Amino acid sequence: MTYDARAVANFFLSQADERDMGLTPMTLLKIMYFAHAWYLVKYDKPLVGQPFEAWKHGPVSRVVYDEVKQYGSAVVSEKLKKFDPRKLEFAYANDSFSMEEEQLLIDVFRYYAQFHAYQLSDLTHEVNSPWDKVWKEAETKAVPGMFISNDMIKEWFSVPGGRLKVVPD
Repeated sequence: MTYDARAVANFFLSQADERDMGLTPMTLLKIMYFAHAWYLVKYDKPLVGQPFEAWKHGPVSRVVYDEVKQYGSAVVSEKLKKFDPRKLEFAYANDSFSMEEEQLLIDVFRYYAQFHAYQLSDLTHEVNSPWDKVWKEAETKAVPGMFISNDMIKEWFSVPGGRLKVVPD
């Protein structure tokens, strides 16, 4: 089962609240990307159902960006919403993660939340990373949507020993 990206974002926003720290949109988007990558490696399936796109400052989940862009470089202060067709209204995006999934997300958060957004962006911009490959491909031909495939992400993070030598248990 994949999850809505906004629900995953809300999980990380809750983690930040519990630790009395704020997340900027850029930091939130990068942590989500790393969580998606490690989830792909561990479970061989995507964490979020929506694709990540290669944007100037790194991988972005468009549905999350659309909800948090209003904050600019300030801390995201509200949980994200999505349309609930059963209630015919917008409601906070939530999902139930298994205990094992939740622990993975917590481990990813604890590790990556300690870095500044620009450091996280640098990590996503490594030469030959999935973002780098899509970005460079777009210099010579059209790349509709600038989508970063899950296969590329999984391959990059599956390097023996762990892409960044951090594989949350």
